[in-house]
Amino acid sequence: MNNITDDHQGRLSIGQVSAATGVSRSTLRHWEHEFREFLETAKGADEDSRRFAPDAIQKIDHIRSLVEEQGLTLRGVRLQIEKITESESGLSPPEVEDPLRTKAKNLADRVTDRLLAKIFNS
Repeated sequence: MNNITDDHQGRLSIGQVSAATGVSRSTLRHWEHEFREFLETAKGADEDSRRFAPDAIQKIDHIRSLVEEQGLTLRGVRLQIEKITESESGLSPPEVEDPLRTKAKNLADRVTDRLLAKIFNS
């Protein structure tokens, strides 16, 4: 990143980000909308321009990799971003117990107990 920032508090224009990442401006606009919390932007001097945070290039490269190399949909990318955000914040999603999984485990335990009882009581 050879001096691609400008005097707008280190933020990058959409043209600068597009040139640095090889991602079209229209795709960047779409991703900005889709991943609003992940790609931090601010309005430029005029209301139509946007300024990306300095870490946007790394984040956009990551999104592009998920889409192009791993073939993820935007929903899949969003799920990956949520995992990254959770791990960075130190928070993990609450464990949700699946009632069907619990019933299956209980049934398996009962079958195992009966089989062991038959084997050892024979």
